[in-house]
Amino acid sequence: MSAHHRKTEIILALDVETRQQAMEVLTEVGEGLRWVKVGLQSFLRDERDFIHELSDGGYKVFLDLKLHDIPNTVAKAIESLAGLPVGMLTIHASAGAECMRAASVSIGEHLPGAKLLAVTVLTSLNDQLLREIGVDNSAEDQVRRLSDLAVNSGVGGIVCSPLEIGSLRQTLPKETLLVTPGIRPSGSSVDEQKRVLGPLAAAKLGANYLVIGRPILQSATPGLTFREIMAELKGDMS
Repeated sequence: MSAHHRKTEIILALDVETRQQAMEVLTEVGEGLRWVKVGLQSFLRDERDFIHELSDGGYKVFLDLKLHDIPNTVAKAIESLAGLPVGMLTIHASAGAECMRAASVSIGEHLPGAKLLAVTVLTSLNDQLLREIGVDNSAEDQVRRLSDLAVNSGVGGIVCSPLEIGSLRQTLPKETLLVTPGIRPSGSSVDEQKRVLGPLAAAKLGANYLVIGRPILQSATPGLTFREIMAELKGDMS
């Protein structure tokens, strides 16, 4: 068993159409959920107040904005988030080392305690789609390259597909957080995702956090689905 397996937590992606829907889902899921992800759609729609409401409700917030711009703009964007109760924030590693260094400094100054995560290759991309945008590396090689760049630029965590967890655990510093979307429990649709794995397999490989959205959100019984995934993880750890 991976040493990281015991620390694996679920982050529920609140990718729904309204703020009311998000709160209803949280009520249905019930106890045991600690982390929620707020993406770009939700943040633009529901704004800062929603982040405070989630935090006041006892949730830790993963703000998934995937920032990607020139270094000064990204640093200023992070400064604009000052005062928000955010536990994790994302930036695209492909923005480059200078941008990631600027973001790392800015988050330390304006969001103390929050972890900066570098998004490597989106889980909706595969080797063929990468070639279309001029990347000749395989998805796995590109993830490894961007992960090394991110860690060397002061970023404390990596967002990667579950298929790259094993190789990254062998090469990155052990304290590096690995946050993994593209998680699909058995029987659920993969949707547009290209690089996916089940929750237990990802946990065994060493993922710290599993980002799960539609398998729970689209379930007729979101709370039961969440508890089944939690039981699968805990059962293997007991």
